[in-house]
Amino acid sequence: MNLKFILPIFFYISNKIIVSSAQTEPDLQNNVSEEQLDSFSYGNDEFKLAIIGDSGTDKEANMVMELSDFDALLHLGDYDYHCNPDTYFEKVLDADRSYQFMGIIGNHDAKRQCPDDAAEKFKENIYKEMMSSKNDKVKCEFSESKFMWTCVYQNMRIIGLTPGVVGADLRDEQLRFLKKNLSEATEDWKICSWHFYDKYYHTGKYPTDGNVVSGYDSDSESFYDYCKDHGAIIFSAHDHVYARTHVMSKFMTPEIDVFDKNSDGKVAQIRNGATLDILNGTGGWEIYIEQGEHKDYEHWVKKYALGDHKENAKRFGGLFCNFNYGGNNKRAHCEFLRINSSEKVFDSFDIYRNEDPENVTYQQIDEEFRNEKVKALLEANNNNDDDDENQGNLKSKEIIDPKTGNTLFTKTNIIIGSSVFAAVLVLGGGILLVKKSKKVKTENFNDDPELVIDKQLTKENSNTNNGNVLAVPTNMGYSCDISDVRTSITTSNQPIQQNDSHAKNQ
Repeated sequence: MNLKFILPIFFYISNKIIVSSAQTEPDLQNNVSEEQLDSFSYGNDEFKLAIIGDSGTDKEANMVMELSDFDALLHLGDYDYHCNPDTYFEKVLDADRSYQFMGIIGNHDAKRQCPDDAAEKFKENIYKEMMSSKNDKVKCEFSESKFMWTCVYQNMRIIGLTPGVVGADLRDEQLRFLKKNLSEATEDWKICSWHFYDKYYHTGKYPTDGNVVSGYDSDSESFYDYCKDHGAIIFSAHDHVYARTHVMSKFMTPEIDVFDKNSDGKVAQIRNGATLDILNGTGGWEIYIEQGEHKDYEHWVKKYALGDHKENAKRFGGLFCNFNYGGNNKRAHCEFLRINSSEKVFDSFDIYRNEDPENVTYQQIDEEFRNEKVKALLEANNNNDDDDENQGNLKSKEIIDPKTGNTLFTKTNIIIGSSVFAAVLVLGGGILLVKKSKKVKTENFNDDPELVIDKQLTKENSNTNNGNVLAVPTNMGYSCDISDVRTSITTSNQPIQQNDSHAKNQ
């Protein structure tokens, strides 16, 4: 068999193996594993907001604070039930806290419930904490009275109001403050918060309470509905229970949103024109009963109160919500957690910002975000590869089997393995060449020519190269440098000629 035909075939096959092996990597990259995706940071920074109300300063208040780590705290009022304005800030709020603090004034922190000087000190303590250097990650602006404020934390706008609190700004002034700051808000997440509630949004401890927040006049404008129109989540307290509504399309006269009527409550999809209200006053100071028509309103999706046998008397709790869940700025995950209970989680649900629930499902929101994250991950990997190649470094990147999670091979393995395979082929061809070159041609001249070593040339070269070069006739185009333990082969375009002198000697 003629080697001038065999060796090119060997080179062609090895080259195709290298190319086809390298081309498998992009295909496998499209099958990104969940482990790879979870370890890749993408989207908005996730943060946890603790929402706690009516805490008091007993040991249970500290226990509620320890239910979970959190990045920011929103307190819904009533810090101390003995009119001691410093106790909460000295014994419950961590002196060396790393979380951000925002707090509303409750009725037990204000005049009528407390002496004027104590009420003033409560207000000053809240202002001082919110404007201190410890709160350097939140930007807050207060009204002149300091009873109202608006804060921005991450991609969230929080507005704190005090309608119904004695000594605070008049209700109309508070509504103007709300409208100004909420209408101009551009943040992804918006929150309206106050201490009291309206008629339909408590569970009956004080059954005669009406619209303490929005007002009792027939032409009073609903604070709840204004927040709803801007897609803001509503938090309140005062009633020492936990109660969560369905997503509502109207609050003045309760109306459940058409896209939430048949919901099991595990997912709440909010938008401009539809939101939910959460009442949480179980922060550490007495849990109330629920009673009358208020406890049976159909818009409640989840409620937690004292219990028929007072079984929850010491099971205080707080709401903890992860916003930008997994980096997705359209999703939040919330849990209501309790102390002194074998079942720590009482309520767990997701909130999605979905402006078009009629045509877009919350599953599609998740899928769209995941696709964006996968694309970003692949682009980041490609950019890293380009950087490594520009620096002359080959990055060893694992390719994972998406079904088993095992490493199939790496980019380095592909190239090195293919190169070794090609080298073996070349080396084998070189060895075969050397062996054939030592044979003496004894067959007919008309047969296929064999490789023949020019002994004279070999001898001459051995004298000048210390015997390390195995020479063949120049028209063969082959050379072997044994001392470097390498074989290089170059093929000549000229046909292999038979050595006439050797033929005659034979």
